Amino acid sequence: MKEITELQRHMLEKHRLDALVTMTPENITYVTGTSIPTQVTVRQREVIHIVTRDHEPEVIVVNIEEPIMRMQSWMPQDKITSYNEFTESPIALAVGILRKMGMEKRRIGIELSYLPTTDWQILRRELPEAEFVNADPIYEEMRLVKMPFEVERILEFGSRIEDVIYNAFASARAGMTEKDIYNMLVKGFNEIKGDKLNMPVVASGERSIQLNGAPTDRVLRRGDLVRVDMMGIKNNYYCDCCRTAVVGEPDERQRNIYAQLVKCHDDAIAKIRPGISSMQVYNEFRTQFESCGFEPIAFLGHGLGLTLHEEPYLNPYKDTLLRENMVLCIEPIHCTETEGFQLENEILVTADGHKMITGTRHPYDHLPVIRAD
Repeated sequence: MKEITELQRHMLEKHRLDALVTMTPENITYVTGTSIPTQVTVRQREVIHIVTRDHEPEVIVVNIEEPIMRMQSWMPQDKITSYNEFTESPIALAVGILRKMGMEKRRIGIELSYLPTTDWQILRRELPEAEFVNADPIYEEMRLVKMPFEVERILEFGSRIEDVIYNAFASARAGMTEKDIYNMLVKGFNEIKGDKLNMPVVASGERSIQLNGAPTDRVLRRGDLVRVDMMGIKNNYYCDCCRTAVVGEPDERQRNIYAQLVKCHDDAIAKIRPGISSMQVYNEFRTQFESCGFEPIAFLGHGLGLTLHEEPYLNPYKDTLLRENMVLCIEPIHCTETEGFQLENEILVTADGHKMITGTRHPYDHLPVIRAD
């Protein structure tokens, strides 16, 4: 896509670079428009994208997945190079392209956190006069603000994920297992045409304090809290929405804790607007959360897009001024010794404030009830 190539070239100018070399799965998707399936599971199947200020982008991909790149990406057909994973080195092919582009003595940005040591050794040996610069922060900066097509995909997908969760709660009952609920979630996810459901979280009763607890054969009992966190992909972009339900009617203690959690959640979201500091939002949330007698986990929210957790983060460690078309997940969490309460919604930062992506189709101000009979 022309806009992303232009953004890359803007970053080249801004950071005084002559080339950008992209290798991580999420950023390959960002710069080519497609995800190569086995890149994340077969590590020798590297995908490498190269762009300079004066040359059209080129991409290198393993030959068995070359058709995917040709059919699904926006890369020009004559700028796609394939290789045999058993007889050719993709990084050696990248060196050849960099030489062809005249980058032997230039400043080259590359994602050093992802680069294998063996590839690094080849680059240093074959391009000894080039200067390599870590491009990880550059891509974080590029992807902070979503482009219109990204916003459209996230909005369309995220707005429907609540239905999947609440339909599962409506169909569940005491005596079923966490895996039964998970199977309902999978069915609902497929009905809204999700592509891939990642890291399923269904945790009940004493397991509800396990924040990333996978579903088990544990049987639901009256009084149990049940936390469901839906994290999935459609058209390469994530949804992320969590709800906590109770089996049977909640007791007064559960109602009170959840009501305070909702108040902290809503008050934090009310502050979201362009120009506000992410750390300010977190710090004010922390003060309010602690006043409720809750202990924050040094984390309120995160960005969402091609990856599940990305910049900007709402925590005490990083500070980012929020901007229009950033996408955030706000997810206060409170765990007692035996129960975990969580509420998570997706938020779009708009020109004059924010827009709820989730949290619009079902009221979340009270705990959903799973039948106990």
